[in-house]
Amino acid sequence: MSVVTAPTDNRAVAAPLRAAGALRRWLPRLAMLVAILGAAIVLRHVFAANADVSWQITLSEKILDGHRLYTDLIEVNPPASTFLYLPAVALAHLLRWAPETVIDTLVFFAALASLAVVSHIAGRCRLLDGLDGPSVAAFALTVMVILPAQTFGQREHIALIAVLPVLATLAARAQGARPLLWHCLVAGVGAGVTVCIKPYFAPAIVLAAAAAALHARSWRLLFVLENWIAAAMVAAYGISIVVFFRAFITDVMPLLADLYIPVRLPLAEILTGVPMLLWGAAVLVVLSLRRGAGRRPAIPILLAASAGFAAAYVIQGKGWPYHAYPMLALVLIALDLAGNDRRRRAEPGGEHAGWRSLGTTLALGVVAAVSFVWFSFTADTRAAAALVERVGPPHPSITMISPDLGIGHPLVRTVGGRWLSRYCSLWITDNAAILRFVGGLDETRSRRIAAYEAAERQRLIGEIRDGKPDIILIDNRGYHWSEWLDADPDLSALVAADYRDVGSADGVDVLKRKGP
Repeated sequence: MSVVTAPTDNRAVAAPLRAAGALRRWLPRLAMLVAILGAAIVLRHVFAANADVSWQITLSEKILDGHRLYTDLIEVNPPASTFLYLPAVALAHLLRWAPETVIDTLVFFAALASLAVVSHIAGRCRLLDGLDGPSVAAFALTVMVILPAQTFGQREHIALIAVLPVLATLAARAQGARPLLWHCLVAGVGAGVTVCIKPYFAPAIVLAAAAAALHARSWRLLFVLENWIAAAMVAAYGISIVVFFRAFITDVMPLLADLYIPVRLPLAEILTGVPMLLWGAAVLVVLSLRRGAGRRPAIPILLAASAGFAAAYVIQGKGWPYHAYPMLALVLIALDLAGNDRRRRAEPGGEHAGWRSLGTTLALGVVAAVSFVWFSFTADTRAAAALVERVGPPHPSITMISPDLGIGHPLVRTVGGRWLSRYCSLWITDNAAILRFVGGLDETRSRRIAAYEAAERQRLIGEIRDGKPDIILIDNRGYHWSEWLDADPDLSALVAADYRDVGSADGVDVLKRKGP
């Protein structure tokens, strides 16, 4: 007697097997990304809040309360610097969350979204063929969410996240592929946002487009849709400043020209500082790894954009760590890609192949580690904040005698206080002293600077006399601003009459208003 068996449906069996195989492949990759995000979230609780981000949150809250930027509130940056954070602060108030939490969350989402867009472009246009794609993605995410350290959420950090999609579309076009329309739209908006955040960043986009055009031997890549979108956004932004923020042009820009822009480190000090030395060393390693490479355009485009951000770092001339983040982040991604590409091209077991791979990994690790440490430097005033919380009233009103933004911010927000001043610090008085020390001022400019300085002094006297802050912070970490206070008869008499010293922490003296 024969047994009849039902025919097996191979497709029914193969589908679950394919799904299980895909799950086995993706689980380790997903676990790696989750681990990176987990480490980044932990770091947000290790580092103190960023001073510039805290100041922008303070400005945003005051704007939401009805104050006018460049009239009631004086900021040295164009309006995009503040309006970049304003929606997040408004959302935080709506949700009744801390603005810092909302901003961090949105930055994490933006980093993941940028990585997803770049990954989709890279996959569709075969930018990473032959490379370990998951490893490249994991390293790029690390650069976006862990490397920033103390600069997390800064404008430079957000600009780096925003610029990556346009670099991917340019690399795709240089390779002869055609990105999808939505790729171009996202990339164009990201490029526009990058330049609106700081016009100094325009060279990064221009040099990346030039590198793509050179690679493809076609000048038309300079005029692709992404670049037109970015140019339109920047033009609209410039017009909006003229129409809606004319005070920035008429009142703030002359102040910046006299007192802010000229205060910069010597060019030799900028070029021989830690960021530029790291960047130069990383570029040399990438170029050495590129010898004999094929026509993979992503690496030279990343290097070109990194060079544009390096130019922005030099042009600004301040030498502040966060200014160096985009150039170092991009050169690190280029170095990782070049190392992956070199390992792909190396013959298995070839002479010196193992040593080259080890050397590349070591170079990558050193540049990343030193960059991370460099981005971790900050004025930590958590002990001073604890002192203010201990001796002051709840939600104290606060002003500060210091040119350092990092003394008052985020301290004021940490203690749930209220910032009284229209300005972030006494930077005008400090910059005036620096320019006088350097010399070379003509009589006309000296008079203008003296007028700015006198106005700041009168503004401080008015804030203390009329605003009656609960707490005054005095910076005595380097230059003793208590001595500057004592040298001014009117200001010192006003403070002595109404305030008493209640302690010092982190080199910051805390004065509390007398009375019940």
